[in-house]
Amino acid sequence: MRNEKIELQIAGIGIILYSPASASHISEGENYLESSYMTDDQVQRHIQSGSVVGFGTGSPGTFTIFIRDGYPPDDVFAENEFKLRLGVHVKGGILCFRDLFDLIDWTVECPPRQRAAFADGDYHITLCSRRPASGIVGDQQVILAYFNRLPAFPKLRNEGIPTLCTD
Repeated sequence: MRNEKIELQIAGIGIILYSPASASHISEGENYLESSYMTDDQVQRHIQSGSVVGFGTGSPGTFTIFIRDGYPPDDVFAENEFKLRLGVHVKGGILCFRDLFDLIDWTVECPPRQRAAFADGDYHITLCSRRPASGIVGDQQVILAYFNRLPAFPKLRNEGIPTLCTD
């Protein structure tokens, strides 16, 4: 059973997941957030293709993402206040986890500590989280990220900008 973790300090109010091959169209130094990732329609194009998959965290802060296989057990799903389902297409065996604000001044190289190895294919992602003990979203917050590999890209909700944590 997979149990890796990615620790992210984010300045923005969201996290993106992608395979480097899926972001190869973004140029070094480009402000991709402003040009191509601001509106609901722009974000949904990425979400529905599983390319650069972003979700709102509701706050900047420190997040620890625990990567697991499959779907969360029913009790884990039930006991978490915040839940979100997404999909991602993995190409090249790597998935990167980064601050949404990295899209403002893009650096092609994904830091090694923000990468995880995955078999190529389509994954249904279930994110589960709860408000930290401090009560402040983003204050050493844990996100459980379950990745279930599927034979085809999953059908996802197709409206708005996905948000995991809300106040």
